[in-house]
Amino acid sequence: MGVGTLLMALPHFIMSQYKYDTAAAHSNDADNFTVSSTCSSDNQSTVQQLVSGCLKEEAESSPTWVIVLFGNILRGIKLLLLLLFILFFYHIKATHVSRDLVYFVIFFFSVGCLHTLGVIGPFFGYSLGSLCASFYVDIGLVNQESVTITPQDSRWVGAWWLGYVVSGLLTLLAALPLWFLPRALPENPQTSKLDHPSNQHKHTLSITEIAKDFGPSLKRLLTNGIYLLYLVYGVLAFNAFTIVITYTPKYLEQQFGQSASKTNFLIGVTSIPSVALGMFLSGWIMKRFKLSLLGSTRLMFFCSVTSLVCTIPYFALSCENIDVAGVTGHRYIYRGLLTSCNTDCGCPDFQWDPVCGQNEVTYISPCHAGCNSTRGAEQNMTFHGCTCIQSWGLTSGNSSAVLGQCSRETSCTKMFYIYLALQSLAFFVYCLGTVPFFLVSLRIVDPALKSLSVGVFLLVLRIFGGIPAPICFGALIDSTCLKWGQKKCGGSGTCRMYDIETFRYLFLGLVSSLRTISYTLLWIVTIQIKRKVQNDKQMSKDAELQHPVLCDPEQETTLK
Repeated sequence: MGVGTLLMALPHFIMSQYKYDTAAAHSNDADNFTVSSTCSSDNQSTVQQLVSGCLKEEAESSPTWVIVLFGNILRGIKLLLLLLFILFFYHIKATHVSRDLVYFVIFFFSVGCLHTLGVIGPFFGYSLGSLCASFYVDIGLVNQESVTITPQDSRWVGAWWLGYVVSGLLTLLAALPLWFLPRALPENPQTSKLDHPSNQHKHTLSITEIAKDFGPSLKRLLTNGIYLLYLVYGVLAFNAFTIVITYTPKYLEQQFGQSASKTNFLIGVTSIPSVALGMFLSGWIMKRFKLSLLGSTRLMFFCSVTSLVCTIPYFALSCENIDVAGVTGHRYIYRGLLTSCNTDCGCPDFQWDPVCGQNEVTYISPCHAGCNSTRGAEQNMTFHGCTCIQSWGLTSGNSSAVLGQCSRETSCTKMFYIYLALQSLAFFVYCLGTVPFFLVSLRIVDPALKSLSVGVFLLVLRIFGGIPAPICFGALIDSTCLKWGQKKCGGSGTCRMYDIETFRYLFLGLVSSLRTISYTLLWIVTIQIKRKVQNDKQMSKDAELQHPVLCDPEQETTLK
């Protein structure tokens, strides 16, 4: 885990410094990717020089993604080993039904306690991520005062690598005590010698014997109709969960105009404690009331539907796009980047260095605002004599602009905090069904198939629930982009501005649809389990009539 985390930070140290296009510099160097900040007929020739210089360069694909992939593979191995460690530590065994229920309730209650204690990790993780995102990516290598963009700017890149370095080093320190654990856990706690000679003569299954039994066991598992239905439900629910976890920070940034550092910090502060409390109470409810299979399914269904209801107000919490000349197409703003006020300025379409005019309209660059002169330097630079701002009827003395986009309405911040409060409540209610989610997958199959059912369940969830959702939904988000950035030598870069209204309906609508379909399947699973329980009771009554004399109390308990 530690090595994999440190590897993911390695690309920062082998790549060149981050450069962004800005009007605060007056360099025509192709590496800096800047042109004249003000309206000038020389801009067109400068753009042609940049393009001709790029034609001589070959587009090189950065191989650093391989390093990130390998680091993630090492981290993925850790997740599997951690799960196996927990399962073996608690000695999961297939015992008779009456003891099995109590055992697994206690087991998952213990796991719930572990996850609740583990809230400290995600809490500090979100806090560390928020702190790192507030620092410029090349911190320590550049003068911070020379950075003209802010964390709210779409060009901002925070110190993403710093969190991996800190967490990787801490993980290596945490790994040291684990080397002192015994080689194996004793089957009998009173046994002092782990490597007893008698243990060496135990029969171990060969690979041939395991493979011979795997096929029939897998067939028995996949012919279980309730299990298959529950598996499809899990895939759909996990797709919705993955989309929420992956894109909620980006959604809040775009919808409410918040910075990445502030968004991550507030998500950690508000959501992680509610998730931990919900998981702890979920384990406590299962232990306190000793819920049966049907009761566990009903609890999970009730929590899922209630959490879905809590998300309905999300649709009403919205903000409007800021007015960007030539991009948003506001009825009072001209359509198209070039108009009569900046036609002769030679403004490049690829430039994105937004300024806010005194008319409360954002322009994608000082050149597109028709500004003729500048005052100040770097972050304090202002632009004056902007002809496009004067076209609003303002005098020449009131036609200036400052670096950065215009701020959103004050109500956006208020709605942002309301959204976080509702999200915290929805997460809490949803996590009340966390323990039943895994418990049901174990108890709807034969005791001999428990281990295989867990493996298949987690494998299918990871492959079909964790991989397609971010890729497909990411493509949908890209379709809402209003203004794409452009690379120095051509090609689309990152999205500079989204249509947040379409973004909102896509994000909330798709997640709500997936959850609704999955909960419908869960309702069907609940009905099937109820019928199964009724059939088992009827078979038990028939068996009592056929065999009125019971052998002993233990068999009687097992039969019931």
